[in-house]
Amino acid sequence: MKQAERYSCVNISVDDMPRGDDAVWDAAPPVHLSDTQTGETPFLLTELRIMRCDMQEKLLVRFSGEDDEVLSIFRLHDAPLYRQDVFELFIADTDDLYAYKELESSPYDIHFDGTIIYREPGKVLLNLDWDIKGWQSKTVLGSNRTTAVWSLPYSAFATRPKAGSSWRFNAFRVDHHSTRGISLQAWQPTLQPTFHVPDRFGYLDFVD
Repeated sequence: MKQAERYSCVNISVDDMPRGDDAVWDAAPPVHLSDTQTGETPFLLTELRIMRCDMQEKLLVRFSGEDDEVLSIFRLHDAPLYRQDVFELFIADTDDLYAYKELESSPYDIHFDGTIIYREPGKVLLNLDWDIKGWQSKTVLGSNRTTAVWSLPYSAFATRPKAGSSWRFNAFRVDHHSTRGISLQAWQPTLQPTFHVPDRFGYLDFVD
C-alpha cells in the first residue's frame, strides 16, 4: 500500500484519559476524513488522531469534526448508531483482514461494539456478543464542532499493540443534516456507498 495509507501510532505516557483539548494530542499526527465514495473534501471537515499509552495499556483516539447539527436519538448500547450521527473505527487486529471489529460512538457517548465476518460485497455477518469492558469515551458538543475522545484497553483486542507491529483499520464518520442530507466520510475512501470494504483498510503502525 502507499505510504499515505499508513498511520504512525506513537507511544505516550499519560495518567488519565486526555481531554479533547489536551496538548498531549499534538504528539499524534493529524489526518482528515474524505468523502467515502469520491475521496473529495467533505463540506464539514473531520480530523482524526490516534496514539497509545503502553503504561496504561490503552489505545487513545480523538475525532474532531466541524458540526452544525447533531442527530442521535439512540440511548441503548449496541443500538444501530450508524443510522444517525456517529464516529466509527473498523479494526482487523489479527492476520485475517476479513474478520474485524466495528466500534462506534454516538455524540452522547452511546457505544456499539461488534465483530464482523466479511463474506463478499454486500454480505457481512455481524455478531454483537462481543463487548469492550473498560471502553471510555467523552464527547464534547460545541457550537460548531463535535470532539470525541476514546480510551480502549489493549485487553479488548486479539493482539496487543507493540512497537514494530501493525493492524489494518479504517475510520469513518456519518453526519446528518436536515437539508444537505447524509455525509459518509472515511480515512481511506471505499469508493462505494458502504464502509464495509476491508480491502481499502489502511495500516495502523505502532511505533516507538
